[in-house]
Amino acid sequence: MKAIVIFGATGDLCKRKLIPALYALHKKRLLPDDLVIIGSARREPTPENWRASLGDYPDDFMYRLDYQSSDLDVVETLEFGDYDDVTYFLSVPPERYENAIINLKEAGCLDNPETSRVVIEKPFGHDYKSADHLQSVVERHLREKQVYRIDHYLGKDTVNNILATRFSNILLEPLWNRQYIDEVQIFATETIGCEGRSQYYEDAGVVRDMLQNHMLQVLALIAMEPPCNMTAKEIRREKTKVLAASRLGKKLVCGQYESYKSEEGVDPNSETATFVAGDLYIDNWRWEGVPFYFLSGKKMPVGCVEVVIKFKSPPQQLFDGHKCNDRMVMRLQPDPHLDMRIDIKAPGLDDKVESGLLQFHYPTEKAVDGYERLLYDAISKDQSHFVHSEEVLESWRIVDDLLCIGDKCPVRTVPYIYFPGLWGPTHKVNLITKWDYPLELEHPN
Repeated sequence: MKAIVIFGATGDLCKRKLIPALYALHKKRLLPDDLVIIGSARREPTPENWRASLGDYPDDFMYRLDYQSSDLDVVETLEFGDYDDVTYFLSVPPERYENAIINLKEAGCLDNPETSRVVIEKPFGHDYKSADHLQSVVERHLREKQVYRIDHYLGKDTVNNILATRFSNILLEPLWNRQYIDEVQIFATETIGCEGRSQYYEDAGVVRDMLQNHMLQVLALIAMEPPCNMTAKEIRREKTKVLAASRLGKKLVCGQYESYKSEEGVDPNSETATFVAGDLYIDNWRWEGVPFYFLSGKKMPVGCVEVVIKFKSPPQQLFDGHKCNDRMVMRLQPDPHLDMRIDIKAPGLDDKVESGLLQFHYPTEKAVDGYERLLYDAISKDQSHFVHSEEVLESWRIVDDLLCIGDKCPVRTVPYIYFPGLWGPTHKVNLITKWDYPLELEHPN
């Protein structure tokens, strides 16, 4: 028999994301027939009460669910029966990861690297130093093949579509380099504020919450070399190489929306950034000199994740008065779509040129939820959509300067104040580049 043990099973993530994702896999008959789902936490509800707290599910799914009280700080409580294969999911606060790994190992739960694994939610560390320390703990107790570090963006169909778009189309691959691409813009924006998560956000900020993980993972997929095959090992190898070659530029701007300090749990003197924008460079053969611009923030005019690839102008301008506007826009969420904006002849007797739009909308009704894919992969022992330790450390290295606080920081991290509904502190942001700001789109008919 097989099992997945969810620590923190009485928490919000388990109820809102993990159990619904497991149920979706169950409905599609993608879970092993003998898989048992064991919820575990310090609280001591009966299995019946725990199942009832999760919502209304059919009996054929409920029979898989069991509950066992445990404490990750107490080795003696970490005994879950005799299973042939077990996935341990740490849906607990990050500060408990170290003890969890040590104690699960001491309890004998992780002795066999072929039949046991640990899924770790982000963040993996708080900065480079803490991530490096946590990784040293992991290395002492586990093999890398047992560690599944989640970035839920990597579970999204639309994010994984980046690789398919790049490497399945000969139309694009020859152009995907410094000779033909002028710049790349990556957006990850929200229209909402902290929405009751102020205490968490006060400690995390936008750099830890979005840039270090989600945005740098998108960048790695956009910029990586083709892997020699689509295995986890090769995909993660190429992503790591890109991140290792990456460095921040000098056009860095941090911001904080105007009402942030008045929210509950926020320090009145807080310098936590809710907005960040800047430039990044990849010092390798393919991308030398090409700026990758990033922008992420709360209380923005449009909420989305989007990548804009701007192509260079042709070497000779044959059509007077026309400036080349060729670009590709990849909207990853919401309403995911791919736009190709190319120049075409305008109707009429003269030789005027105008921009034309080719657009494909991704069929979201068939898309797989991020946690659905990640849980399926973890149970199936596939690390393709999980983050390698070297990726994590390189990501923290890249953003380390932006985590600095005080007068001795190598870059300015004191945030400029901006008003909700603006693209951050625009008097500084608009000096970085000419942004192709995301548009609010209507859903297709």
